[in-house]
Amino acid sequence: MVAEEMHTVAELAKAWRCSKNFIYDLISDGKLRSVDLTNSRAKTRVPASAVKEYLTKQTRKPLRSAA
Repeated sequence: MVAEEMHTVAELAKAWRCSKNFIYDLISDGKLRSVDLTNSRAKTRVPASAVKEYLTKQTRKPLRSAA
């Protein structure tokens, strides 16, 4: 079994240049899947597939094709 890459909330916040609270809000709103390793927030991990899903949903489609 191959383990999926997991990201910490701090890693995502740094990569996306946002606050950790913003990432936690996405998680609590159900917009970003996560895994809790324990009951504390510090052990929250976000699977790489969840990051991809979220970014796919947030990516805007062009209004018209470039010619």
